[in-house]
Amino acid sequence: MIINNSKLKIIFVISLIFITFNGCDDYDDWIPNVRVDQTISLNRLANLGHLQADILPGGVNGIIIFRLEEEKFLAYDRTCPYQPSENCAVEIEEVELFAKCPCCESIFVISEGGYPSEGPAVQKGRPLKQYRTSVSNRLLRIYN
Repeated sequence: MIINNSKLKIIFVISLIFITFNGCDDYDDWIPNVRVDQTISLNRLANLGHLQADILPGGVNGIIIFRLEEEKFLAYDRTCPYQPSENCAVEIEEVELFAKCPCCESIFVISEGGYPSEGPAVQKGRPLKQYRTSVSNRLLRIYN
């Protein structure tokens, strides 16, 4: 069976359209990757008590630093993972174990991996973007 040139063109165009529109369904909104590598003296964090959080510059919208123990910290990007393209920065709640997005009003548990506990971000189940931390010689390093 021989297929003429015009039929091949039609099949090609239809396939191209199908692939293009089908590819749009795979789009997912992610927090951009930016280089984070900063070192902070623990003396600078002396006022940050056990189970308390503070905001530092860096990352996409700033970094939440959370002290678990004397020399154990968690660090998260402040960008809300629900709709990162909206560029909303979460704020630390008064209790300091939680962060809240002012845009979607989702609440994240920063003491336990930054996972959402309330709001529309629970649907995606995506936690706050976490950075690595290490302490050596009374210096805290935050990096990715």
